[in-house]
Amino acid sequence: MDSTPYQAQQLSSLLKSQQKSQYNGTLFLETTTKSWQNQRSCVLIWRQGEIVYGGAKVPSNQELAQTLGNKLKPDLVNAALGVAKEKIPDSKSVRELVAILIRMRLFTWEQVENLIQNWVILTLEKFLAHPGQAQWDTSTEFDLSYGEDKHGLDWSKLRQELALRQQKWANLAPLIPSMDAIPLVTQDDLIKITDVRVREHCQKWVDGRRAIVDIAAALNKDPLKIAQTYLQWLNAGWISFDRDRSTLSQNRAIQANKDNAKSNSNSIDTKELPLVLSVDDSPIVQTTIKRALSDRYNVFLASKATEALSILNQKPIQLLLLDLTMPDTDGLEFCQTIRKIPKFRHLPIIMVTARDGLVDKMKGHIAGTNKYLTKPFKPEELVAMVDKYIYKS
Repeated sequence: MDSTPYQAQQLSSLLKSQQKSQYNGTLFLETTTKSWQNQRSCVLIWRQGEIVYGGAKVPSNQELAQTLGNKLKPDLVNAALGVAKEKIPDSKSVRELVAILIRMRLFTWEQVENLIQNWVILTLEKFLAHPGQAQWDTSTEFDLSYGEDKHGLDWSKLRQELALRQQKWANLAPLIPSMDAIPLVTQDDLIKITDVRVREHCQKWVDGRRAIVDIAAALNKDPLKIAQTYLQWLNAGWISFDRDRSTLSQNRAIQANKDNAKSNSNSIDTKELPLVLSVDDSPIVQTTIKRALSDRYNVFLASKATEALSILNQKPIQLLLLDLTMPDTDGLEFCQTIRKIPKFRHLPIIMVTARDGLVDKMKGHIAGTNKYLTKPFKPEELVAMVDKYIYKS
């Protein structure tokens, strides 16, 4: 895939150029910031110079239909999907499956377009203020379009809405500078909170580590609306965004982890995080893995086998995440090579790949892998699997 770096605030110009070039395919975006909190990745799918979808990954037609139904018609979506899957001419077509559900009056094209447009806006908003890297892929099969005329999302409307939202974010500054701001609450603050629901929310989510955008994602909410609510709580003296208190809160969290480690064998020592090596040539996948594991592990990244072998020989790696397909060698061959080296004979190796066939799994087992994780995977699924081998009894 072609790759192009861009600077902060340049993404809008890059997207405008895609519109003019009538681009067809998938645009993968990844931020290239030093801050772990700001490391993100997403996909934007284009059809004839118009964006038709944006999100964390490219969904299958059934995944998208399920998500749309859960939002627009949660009580009927499962039954409707069962019928629609039997009627669809092309089992992989996104548009055909959505069109069948529309003919079944589950929702309308206008509702689908408005919902996905909102997803795209929320996705783009996370990337506009940061430098990043764009990769193009014209091989993605995703035929979504809207209405009888099969149009995409209107870029001018997207820009207008993004500009309006940026102004609303500016109105919150300097008290809440951005969606990356981290809210804080102390025990003294909690005592002041008179609303039980606010207190419960703060106890669960406002921990001095999660940014507004992370809290919003976990709650499936608009980060701007979360920030506007937090401004009210800030004015009431219930929460804070003070940097000094942020550092104090993070130090307290670290100390709490240390204390828990004494009584819980599955806890971690924050001074000596276990070392995990991930080998994958996809920056998107690597970012996902690092974000999922960085709280509990020291994650090293390699894009090819030669880099991986160098790291393995230099660092006391305790677990290896290995992609099946690499630019310089086959993942199974690399696994077999590692297993022939005595000091790596018992190293836990988890094969991470998009292939989900029984034959591939058997080949991986024969080559010496301990487990097989299929892309796309949920972060908590990855963490649980790595925990199993690092903290095995």
